[in-house]
Formats: sequence, C-alpha cells, structure tokens
Amino acid sequence: MIRRSLRRQLLLATNFVVLLVLALGAWFNYHMTKHELDEVFDAELAQTTRMIKSLIHDPGFLPQDGTVRTIELPPIPAEYAARGDERQRDGHPYERKLAFQVWSTTQHLLVASENAMTQPISKPQAGYHELPIDGYTWISFSYFDPETQTWIYTAQREDVRSELSTYITADQLWVVFLTWLPLSLAILVIVVWFLRPVRQFATQLQQRDANDLLPLDAQLPSELVPIQSNINALFGRINDYLQREKNFIADASHELRTPLAALRLHAAQIDPNDPASISAVQRATERLTHLVNQLLLLTKLEGTTLHQQQLHAVPLQQLLLQVLADLPDHVTETCEWQLSITDDCIVYGLPTLLEVLFRNLLQNAAKYSGDDGVVSVSCRRESNFLRISVHDSGPGVPESELARLGERFFRHPQTRHIDGAGLGLSIVTRIAQLHGIQLSFANYPAGGLAVQLDFPLLDPS
Repeated sequence: MIRRSLRRQLLLATNFVVLLVLALGAWFNYHMTKHELDEVFDAELAQTTRMIKSLIHDPGFLPQDGTVRTIELPPIPAEYAARGDERQRDGHPYERKLAFQVWSTTQHLLVASENAMTQPISKPQAGYHELPIDGYTWISFSYFDPETQTWIYTAQREDVRSELSTYITADQLWVVFLTWLPLSLAILVIVVWFLRPVRQFATQLQQRDANDLLPLDAQLPSELVPIQSNINALFGRINDYLQREKNFIADASHELRTPLAALRLHAAQIDPNDPASISAVQRATERLTHLVNQLLLLTKLEGTTLHQQQLHAVPLQQLLLQVLADLPDHVTETCEWQLSITDDCIVYGLPTLLEVLFRNLLQNAAKYSGDDGVVSVSCRRESNFLRISVHDSGPGVPESELARLGERFFRHPQTRHIDGAGLGLSIVTRIAQLHGIQLSFANYPAGGLAVQLDFPLLDPS
C-alpha cells in the first residue's frame, strides 16, 4: 500500500490550484487584451481610410492620365534582421506590413502604397475582410466614397497582430511565473507551519514504546482532537483489558489449583472399593468441568455483539419455568421458589443468552440461600422499563463489596466455603450489557441479596 504524505499532497494540490487559477487568469487576460488590440488596429484602419478620403477630394491628388499614384515606402536595411533595431530615421520597417489602395468603380487602380501594386487588398464591399495575399493573411477595410466614385482599401498583415499577441503571451507567462513563486513559498510556509502539530503528533506516536499506554497530550487542531481522544480511549481499553487478563490468569490459576489438587490427591489414593474416594474425584471433576465451561462461555461473550434484529419477544414466565426445569434437583429441592410473574411480562433478547442469565441468577440465589431458603422472583412494569427482581434469603453482601459483584472470580471471604468459581455474576453482567439491561445489586433490610434487572420496553419488530 502506497503511503502518501499529507503535507506533500496539500502542497501539490494547492500549487496546482494556484497555477490553474493564474493560468486561467492569464488566458482570460490575454484574450481580452487581444480583443482590445484588434479593436485598436481596426479603428486605425478606418481612421486611415478617412484620411485617404480627405486626400482624394483634392482635385489634383487623383491622376487624370490613367497612371497610378504610388506612395513610396522606406527600404529595409540589410543589417536590420541582425541588429534588431526597428526604428529608422526615415520610418519603420513595419510600414511594409501596412498597405492601402484607391480603386475606381471601373476596377482601375488609382492610388496605392508601394507594397500594394499587384492585386486588390480587399473586396468591393463595405466593412472588414480577411484575404490571403502572397502567403500572408491581410485584414482589410473597404469604404466607398460616393463623391469621387472610388473604393478605398486599407489593410494590415495579420502577423503584426500575432507578433504583438505573442509578446503579450510571453509577458503573461512571466507574470504567472513570478506571481506563482512567492505564492508557492507562502503556501509551503503556511502548510508546514499549520501541519507542525500533526507532524509532532506523528513523531510522538512513532517514538512511543509499545508498552507505554499512558494518554497522549499533544496540542492539536480541533479537527484532530477526536482522533487523540479515541486513541487515548483505545489505550485505556487496552490497558484495562491487559489488566483484566493478568487478573484472570492469576485468578484462574488459583481457582483451578484447588480441584486439580483434589484430583491429584484422590487419584493417588483411589480405591475401587472406597465410595468416598470415588465421590471426591467425581466432585472435583464436576467442579473443574463447571469452571472450564464458565470460562469458555465468558470468553465467548467477551467477543459477542448483539443487533436489534437478533432480539425476540420472550415470555418471562415460560422462560423461568424452563430454566427451573433444567436446574439439577439438588438445587431446586433445597429451597422454596416464589414466582410473581404474570402472563404479560414480556422481555426482549436472545432466548439462549437469557436462559443462561436467569439460570446463573437462580442457581446463585438458591446456592446462597442455603437449605430451606426462599428465592423470590417478581416483575413490575414501570414507565419505560420492565423491572425484574431476584431476591434470596441468604446472608447478603457487605455494602462495601456490592460494587465488586460481577467481577470475574470475585467471592466474598465469608462465602468461600460454598462451591463456586466466582464467574456466574460475571456472565450475568456481560449478558446484561449485550442486551442494554440496567443491572444493580442491593441488600434487603430483612436479609438477603436482591438483583434487579431493568429491561428496556423496546419492541424490536
């Protein structure tokens, strides 16, 4: 993939636009100037024609013997081309690029300049004309004088105008070039100056150690502040993720060590005729299997996202009855279940994940309620959410520890004697986040922990 410099692209694009604007301005100015020059030359042709008209009104000016009055032109010096001096003592070499004639209505040439003795330089039609004569294009003006019954032609070679236009074009190019140079330097200074924070920011990122996840604090333009904010947020998430992984590895190692030690101990002393040893190995195996399954489920949920199209309407009463039916008998038979759920309690979510959420909540509540405990589940409809409460009759959690509920492997020291891996509420928390459910924990005054889930009343259909 080709890496393109932002500064280089800005310089090239800006200079291209400046050159384009200058070139278009020069082109427009050139054509406007050429148009004005053509008007000036055309006016001179008309003015010269009127001067000749005043001359031929003199009775002695037009020849009466059939000859042609010739107006002589100054010769061109031999060294003119090499010397390049256009001004002469007796005139200008460009005079040979100007010509005039006077013709009678019977097509007899009466008066002509020395360089217009062979053929008409215009047409017997009033106005301006362009004629090819001797390899050149002549721009001419025709005028009929009714008093003398003559046609007056004045003409100018087109290359005179083209030469002047060429000089104008060259001057315009120099103007464009001399204008572009300081503009280009100014653009370079401006781009380098205003992109300096961006370059410093890029240098800071390049020189940053891969393990340095501290927030960036560069002075950037307002357009780049969101980029820095997002990068800092990304650094924060990465740092948090790495910290969680460190804690996860430490906690997982600790939690796995106990069932593995029990397995190793009982496996070394197992006696096929000793039911107690076999039962201990089975319990350790079941605990280890449960822990691994919970870890796998939690890992899978970490990379999961839900879209509104995936959510379905799920009757809460039917869902809870199905969850209770799937729980082991030793869980459901140790406590009393009180469900205050009506048929119109509908939640929206992915049914499989909601089953996992409530299975963990109900199993957790039954486990900490103890023998002959009570687990109650209620549903209440509020203005913009559906509140579901799961309340157990256990010892509850100290107020200082409520905020830690949902952390992976967190278990209060007073409840470590109860089987568990400390992952159930972590899975509940993650599923609640995926569904946009507000999850909260509170202790009841009479005892026990209450888990509240506020489902949004949003129909995805």
